[in-house]
Amino acid sequence: MKKQLEILIQMQKFDTVIGEKNILTRELPQQLNSLKQSLKDADEAAAATKSELDENLKDQKLKELDIADNNAKSDKYKNQLLTIETNKEYKALNSEINHLEKVNSEIDDELIGLMEVESELKERLEEEKKSQKKASDELKANEEKLEKEIQEVRKDIEDLKGKRNVLAIELPRDLIRRYAALIKNKNRKAVTFNDNNACSACGYTIRPQVAIDIKEAESVIYCESCGRILVAHL
Repeated sequence: MKKQLEILIQMQKFDTVIGEKNILTRELPQQLNSLKQSLKDADEAAAATKSELDENLKDQKLKELDIADNNAKSDKYKNQLLTIETNKEYKALNSEINHLEKVNSEIDDELIGLMEVESELKERLEEEKKSQKKASDELKANEEKLEKEIQEVRKDIEDLKGKRNVLAIELPRDLIRRYAALIKNKNRKAVTFNDNNACSACGYTIRPQVAIDIKEAESVIYCESCGRILVAHL
């Protein structure tokens, strides 16, 4: 029985390390995905700002065309003033010229506003390009390393499981099943120890006779509270 308990202790040591490495199999891909997401977010932010800037420049161009069109109309009307013979026609053309000049003044104000926004967008785009480069550099520097670590951790887990399973062959089937159930349902802790007359896993007080039985190691002793296998030490 002592040999079986020693095997259980060794299996628990393997399963403890497997549990730690299982955490890495979740954390490492999360780190990699976080780096990829950071680059994606930076790319999308820069693309959105670039699109906004392109739209701004397009609006500026259209307003410049409107101003040029209004200037052409105004020049045409001014030339017509030289040939006008009646006061009524003169006033009508002059009113239209004044209206076009007022419209162009308003468009000029809008252009100034667009140019100010253009300057802000260009500054923002420069910062976002810096963020893009930083995110890209971080991904390039860490992607291969993290992928390699992920593969190594998975290989380590398989190796540890293999070593644990070799040990398990020497145990009775019912004990193996009990151990496996505890590993699954008790946070990967099937074997615990007597810690000053208390279960080191759940803290339940161990009765004196049970403590003696644990020390003698002549049978498999289970915690009366959490059901884990109790041993003298791990």
